[in-house]
Amino acid sequence: MIDIHTHLWNPETIPESIRSYFEEQGKKRFQSRFYTAEGLLERMDAAGIEKAVVLALAYDSSLTSDEIEQINDYVVKETGKSSRLEAFCTVAPRDVEKAADTLRKYIEVSGCKGLKLHGNMQEIFPNDPACYPLYRIMEHYRKPVLFHTGGIGLRAYKDKYSGLEYFDDIACDFPDMPIILGHAGRFEYEKMAVILRKHKNCYADISTNFSRKSALAVKPLERLVRTVEEWAGTTEQLLLGSDFPFYSQAKTMKYVNDADTGEDLRNMLERNTEIFCEKYKIF
Repeated sequence: MIDIHTHLWNPETIPESIRSYFEEQGKKRFQSRFYTAEGLLERMDAAGIEKAVVLALAYDSSLTSDEIEQINDYVVKETGKSSRLEAFCTVAPRDVEKAADTLRKYIEVSGCKGLKLHGNMQEIFPNDPACYPLYRIMEHYRKPVLFHTGGIGLRAYKDKYSGLEYFDDIACDFPDMPIILGHAGRFEYEKMAVILRKHKNCYADISTNFSRKSALAVKPLERLVRTVEEWAGTTEQLLLGSDFPFYSQAKTMKYVNDADTGEDLRNMLERNTEIFCEKYKIF
């Protein structure tokens, strides 16, 4: 089982916006050790997850390229501790010239297997022309870009940047660039299914698609799978993701196992994610 969507960061540099989120959610169990490879591997073992992709997170639009490199370096260092982990880097897209150099450095030299962009945190629309040089590079490498899609749920960040309507532009203009819609659009399943039906280079991870109401926890996930199957005609483009440490890997796997989707969702997601990672040489 591969988790395509996890994060690690230096706990000493975590911004107040994220720190307060964990405090409000009562997630004090996420102590400093959980932001290390050792802590992630511990949680993976508890959840029955064999491998994970670790995404560098650019958590503020004001981060400079030098600060972005520090974030990338931490993720590269931690993932380098285990063959069970692989890194996706990030960049500061508006620093156009430096962003391209940064991207090439972390793909070619540091061995990162993809790019992570977070429109809400970085305050940039995914179809902004500033991003297009990056997409040309990723299409050349044939390496995936994982985007945050849908709302984020943290008051410090605006949600307008990650609407699904922007991703048709990218998929049309870069048909050979693998695209992962992180969080599957967060409940905009009809729009997301249209993208998956139209664009075979697009995928969606199922992370965080659960109700806050415990009695309804798996209903969004069930609706996601059924909507994709009904409109796209296949669920082969759905991937497993947890968004650790924002969400528990163990709880994600419990919900995957509990969901009534008319097929063994766990086996389907395991198969899809393994095929994706093999196709794009992530592990």
